[in-house]
Amino acid sequence: MKNKKIITMITILFFLVLISCSQIKNTNDGKKLIHVNHPIDCKNWDGKTFEKIKVEVLFKNNFRKVLSVEHANQYKEISTGLMCRTEITESSGMLFDFQAEQNIGFWMLNVNFPIDVLYLIKKNDKLYIEDYKQMEPCINDGNLSYTEYENKCRIESLNYRPKKMYNYALEINKNSLNIENIAYIKIISSD
Repeated sequence: MKNKKIITMITILFFLVLISCSQIKNTNDGKKLIHVNHPIDCKNWDGKTFEKIKVEVLFKNNFRKVLSVEHANQYKEISTGLMCRTEITESSGMLFDFQAEQNIGFWMLNVNFPIDVLYLIKKNDKLYIEDYKQMEPCINDGNLSYTEYENKCRIESLNYRPKKMYNYALEINKNSLNIENIAYIKIISSD
């Protein structure tokens, strides 16, 4: 009897995690924001990168650093993100433009290196940090089926959920910027 209750509780928790990681959010402006749970098989990845743009990071001490980042603003780009990459170079990363506010955490399915994700909110032409998380790769030790691996990564993603709403996110190499001292980020140009 006790085992049945435990199994039932685990099953309910599992489905709650699945629902929270794949919800659709309707916004007031009629746009739908889809938190994607669209995994890709790295064996079939085409190696294409996305459009590059430059962003300027302004620190509180007035120091500035320009990053050349990939711009993910379409469904396929957002759903793929940094999956299947072996690395990203210093002064690069990926900027996600979600068009609408959300507070869903990212997952590390098929991401092979640690990153920092900055959850940003756009005010006028500047992006301000609402929250940030240091993220570790979601490891499949080879003993998990792909579905079990996805589920493991979904559960781990709960640790990366921001405390506040955001409409942009910037993924960069872990510890590559002094995040606590960032005043704001600004999109400055396309490459």
